Amino acid sequence: MLGRTLIISGGVLDIAFAKEYLSDKEFDTVVCADSGLDSAYELGLPVHYAMGDFDSVSPERKNQYQNTEEGAGTKFVAYPQEKDATDTHIVLDWVTEHFPEEIVILGATGKRLDHFLANLNILLKPLSYGIPAYIVDRHNKIYMMDHSGVVQKKELYGKYISLIPFTHEVTGVCLKGFRYELHGRTLVLGESIGVSNEMGAGKDSALIKFDKGILIVVESMD
Repeated sequence: MLGRTLIISGGVLDIAFAKEYLSDKEFDTVVCADSGLDSAYELGLPVHYAMGDFDSVSPERKNQYQNTEEGAGTKFVAYPQEKDATDTHIVLDWVTEHFPEEIVILGATGKRLDHFLANLNILLKPLSYGIPAYIVDRHNKIYMMDHSGVVQKKELYGKYISLIPFTHEVTGVCLKGFRYELHGRTLVLGESIGVSNEMGAGKDSALIKFDKGILIVVESMD
């Protein structure tokens, strides 16, 4: 069991944000995907596993973690450069199959939209295992839901909460306690009705209820 697990992707990471975000959080396991190792060093994090094809991590940092006392607790797992999955995908699959309590991924939005969309899609794996998994950056917290749930105002990442269908349809959607409520609505790919909702005035919690499908949930701040 890996406990609460932090994955640092090889994408561009806002180090100042990451330091602030991690300042009041504890993780049992830290796993880096390729050049995520460079980011972990800047953040002063202990790294338990470094995984990937290591084509983008700096040779200096890789050598430092492999051959100095500073990296004595880091286990390296190398994959070939020619493979059918991204480094972050491989890492997330491996972490999920070790049944962590929770997964937080930093550096998964970055600059390249192709990698971001891929990183969003691979959240299906922990979802299928019933493991909470979140992509987090300075402005957003992103996750998936395949069953009804309650959101607490005090735990929201930002003011706005958007619900976007991942499957072709999400049926029987009822939103209660939101500024904009829905009653038995079917959300369909190609629509944007679920974007930019807010908690209802004076509400401490809100219900997201639906019958079937998968939702992408984005909690955002300006």
